[in-house]
Amino acid sequence: MTVGTIDTSILTDIANAIRMQAGVATLYKPREMATAVLALDGANAGGYVPQSYKQLESGVLSDSVFEDIADAIRAQNGSSDTYQPGEMAAAILALTWDVGLKPRAVLTSLGTLEFNYVDGRHCYSGGVPVDAWEVDPAGYSSAGARPYDEFKLQVRKVVVHSSWAQVGMTKADYLFNAFQNMTEVSGFENMSGITSATQLFTSCPALETIYATSFSNSGLSGSLMFNGCNRLVGGTDGFVPSMTSGASVCKLGAGGVLTDPNNDGRHWFWAHYYADGEGVLTASSTPESGRTLVASGRICAEAKYQGLGFTPWDGTTGPTHRQYLTHVTFAADMANYSYLNFCYLLYSCTNVSSVSGLGNLSGVRSMKFMFASTAVTTLDFRGFDPSTLTDLYYAFSSCNSLTTIYADSTWALPASGISGSQCFYSCSTNLVGGAGTVWSSSKTAYTYFRIDTASTPGYMTAA
Repeated sequence: MTVGTIDTSILTDIANAIRMQAGVATLYKPREMATAVLALDGANAGGYVPQSYKQLESGVLSDSVFEDIADAIRAQNGSSDTYQPGEMAAAILALTWDVGLKPRAVLTSLGTLEFNYVDGRHCYSGGVPVDAWEVDPAGYSSAGARPYDEFKLQVRKVVVHSSWAQVGMTKADYLFNAFQNMTEVSGFENMSGITSATQLFTSCPALETIYATSFSNSGLSGSLMFNGCNRLVGGTDGFVPSMTSGASVCKLGAGGVLTDPNNDGRHWFWAHYYADGEGVLTASSTPESGRTLVASGRICAEAKYQGLGFTPWDGTTGPTHRQYLTHVTFAADMANYSYLNFCYLLYSCTNVSSVSGLGNLSGVRSMKFMFASTAVTTLDFRGFDPSTLTDLYYAFSSCNSLTTIYADSTWALPASGISGSQCFYSCSTNLVGGAGTVWSSSKTAYTYFRIDTASTPGYMTAA
């Protein structure tokens, strides 16, 4: 902005506009005006005293004085307009503020959408307010009816402030629907009392955690409440909702999706998916240097995932699609975990032909659909402790290329507490145990996941 010589009346008009909005009689130097504009908050002090024009009719100021004032105006009204000096007073007088006690959804500079009920546009979860909308306590009949709907993809986290409990909202249908980049909700206890939650969290594929210190789902209903929440894991026993889960699972404790922030029993490991087709499962969140990373994501060790959508190779199209995964490695540091579920981990990764590092694993409970529909030819379980296995449901189903499964000679499944129908469903006669037992469609139970001997036929080979 180049302004050159200006009338001092323009500066007086700007200063008077600031004084009127603030309700003060303060005198401002040109360099102080931008700061004064930024400080305006709609709280008029009621002491407005205008100043008259000065006798000096003109002068020269640095362009930066007006650039700063223009920036301050834009910061207040959220516009991208440009302002000439003569337009600034009117722009300041046109500023309005969201004041008064209202239920609001406040979007912050940190990507948090905070729901609060306070006097004025404020946030208490960090960052500064970027935008805000008044929330209808009666709720919404669709996601598109929400005033913040067009900003939903900017939301990384939702915070329900303690003041929200005063709103008395009972209908929470669609409130967080399709927040596709949201990973966490906190303060959910402040929504206690809701009775309707249809599609509340539908299509939130990145959501991992809903924190609540307490919550009662008594009287609560809500169809498809968690549909599409493939990563959501409860903090007590690794419960993961299915697409049809409703209000009954919106609770703390076993079989619930909520997590008490003071009693979070979950642990996490990382999956790094590299451009050469390898997926590495590791305790480290840091990818290997010198390698081209396609995608990374963390996976809950205890989670009982219900299907696809929780790994970095679950993209629907492009390089993150599971068809590009060819090799999987369980890093040595995976031995640090004493409780692991691998439900659906490699399910339908049709080009995975090799898996290494299985011997680094212990404490594995579920392998439900773990290798199903992969192209593995050989699996080496030497060093793997099978004593904690509980679920082998369809673990190797449709592994048509599988020929050999190695294990230590001491391999033994638990004597009780284990199940897994169709463990070897739809494999092929390529699979042969160490003593010559050939796969058969009549022998697909988990009991064949054992060392092959003359007296105990199985599909494993002692090595």
